[in-house]
Amino acid sequence: MTYGVTSQTPTVYASWGVFANDEERLQADVDHALSQMELLHPHMERWMLTEDMPSDLQEAWKGYGLLEVGIWPLVSRERMIGAIVVGRTKPVSGRLTIETGTALMDSCAAQISLALDLILTGRIAEEASQRDLLTGLLNRRGLEVRLPQLVEECNDFGTHLVLGLIDMDELKQINDTHGHPMGDQALRQVADIISRNVSTGDIVARFGGDEFAVVLQSDWPDAISAMERIRQALQESGLSVSVGGAVWGIDGDSLEQCYVVADERLYECRQLAKADAAI
Repeated sequence: MTYGVTSQTPTVYASWGVFANDEERLQADVDHALSQMELLHPHMERWMLTEDMPSDLQEAWKGYGLLEVGIWPLVSRERMIGAIVVGRTKPVSGRLTIETGTALMDSCAAQISLALDLILTGRIAEEASQRDLLTGLLNRRGLEVRLPQLVEECNDFGTHLVLGLIDMDELKQINDTHGHPMGDQALRQVADIISRNVSTGDIVARFGGDEFAVVLQSDWPDAISAMERIRQALQESGLSVSVGGAVWGIDGDSLEQCYVVADERLYECRQLAKADAAI
């Protein structure tokens, strides 16, 4: 994660000139060049003859019939996130000096870097708006944004989706007895245990207060077993919680409908725990 946004593998885009329609080959060449970045850095932001490139990169680039190559880095938040790679197959005409060509590329790289920086800033803000600051989990908005994709995946693979709710039973008591910092620590502990007991691709969120939610993919339409497994994992760590779950498509066809059913079952779980404690 970089500034709250997942880094992506560098991808080549080439739509004109000698690089056009040869992106697969060029991607391989760029991937190789990235492994030699320490050799390329001193040659960036200026034009260089192909024969002056690092020796193990010369042959690949000569294959494009290039006379000169220029690499201009794209920078966002003081780190290189991409590059413009340009090539010349012919000498520069008398009307365009090396200095002018370099200045044009400097300006182009700066403008694109600024645009990418603005895009990244927007993505960071969007990501932050979907996160719970205390636990680092998604908040309700973050869950709602990611839920449609998970529903679609389950429809494609024929699996089932379980919406589960988890409530801490003793958060108020912890806050009153040991203080809110201890209560915050307990919330983070619950978040960590839940996250470790779901599969990759499942959703874990904190809805606020002592309420957590999960969206689980399951081979069976069984909300009880899925939520009981999480409850037991928390109980083994000395944390008392109540849980409830609903199966998407059976108990409801929307987040709101499934939430109502899961919340009713969570209430039943809490009442049953109180009855057992009273015996």
